[in-house]
Amino acid sequence: MLNARLDGADPAFGLSLTDVDPPVLPRPDWARVAVDACGICGSDLAILFPHGPQSVLMLPFVGAPLEMGHEISGTVIEAGPDCPTPVGTPVAVDPTLACTARGLEPCPRCRDGDLSTCLSLDSPEPVRGWAHGFASGVGGGWSEQLVCHHSQLHPVPAQVDAVTAALTEPLAVCLHGLLRCPPADGEPALVVGAGSLGLATVAALSHLAPHSEVTVLARYEHQAGAARRVGARHVVMHDDEGGHFEQIALLGGGRVTGRGRARQLVGGFGQVAEAVGTPAALGLAMVLAGQRSVLWAMGAVAVADTDLTPLYQKELQLFGSLGYGIEEHDGVRQHSFDRALGLLAGGGLDAGSMVTHSFPLSELRRAIEVARDRAQGALKVMVLPAR
Repeated sequence: MLNARLDGADPAFGLSLTDVDPPVLPRPDWARVAVDACGICGSDLAILFPHGPQSVLMLPFVGAPLEMGHEISGTVIEAGPDCPTPVGTPVAVDPTLACTARGLEPCPRCRDGDLSTCLSLDSPEPVRGWAHGFASGVGGGWSEQLVCHHSQLHPVPAQVDAVTAALTEPLAVCLHGLLRCPPADGEPALVVGAGSLGLATVAALSHLAPHSEVTVLARYEHQAGAARRVGARHVVMHDDEGGHFEQIALLGGGRVTGRGRARQLVGGFGQVAEAVGTPAALGLAMVLAGQRSVLWAMGAVAVADTDLTPLYQKELQLFGSLGYGIEEHDGVRQHSFDRALGLLAGGGLDAGSMVTHSFPLSELRRAIEVARDRAQGALKVMVLPAR
């Protein structure tokens, strides 16, 4: 099978697409999945093209070389004798290799449903690596096949196609992140960033707080149009001269103080989500947030040279998040993936608003080049190994 591995064989690109034997089922409760679609995530691009100082904190949890791709939808083509998911089932794959997937007794975090903070993510059994897309030996989403534990499989509703199902993972990330401190329904919210993560955050906010007006700060016109399509009430275009400050202050009920680098908002939005994953975006989100606001850090910011003054000056509540878990909302305790699939099945996020390009696995390098060039209209780029 074709399999994409981060192995450094090509110093200019780092990723090799090679023909390898399919991975075997590690245990009887695992399944084999033929990958139908897998998205290209900003975190994938950060791994492939690191810029500036990089965090070393994830190194103990990551296997090398990496089999990449973690926004996965597919079809079960082989089920071990102890796997309850039948062959032929379309699934979205939770990539997290938590205790149950590894055959371990659940740790305290897993018992509470906090799967992304599992205490065994650095375990070498049955494979080193914390998740599909960040491990080796089990296949990834940029492979024709992968193997995974049945607890990672989430059946896809009949009305959800394979490409839409591959949006389950980024949408689940946003739902999980927001539910770390559930949004107050009816209170306006600001989303900094209108890439695919920002769009998924808008959809998640619209679902969890349907009476809240969502404002989005976008950099490109194609992002602005997509933000409106997924539910943003207002879209403000980023202005390198800072003109967006006044617009956001007006929409959030705050005011601008200071000039130049000292410019910030006083009052305004009580709920702000950073959805870019860069130090600059996190710093901007803090500056734009109102006093005592909730700030969700959705993007995967690593090493940052960022002025943290607003964090304590405004007494912000900053919530970091990684991945997914089992959360309660409106009296329903549910896995982030199942909540996301329900939202997708109900039309809460239209793939046509986010997915701008798709490529066969054989053209993975071209797909990655397109995903990097956001100025040319790329939002979510999909890889289709079954094509």
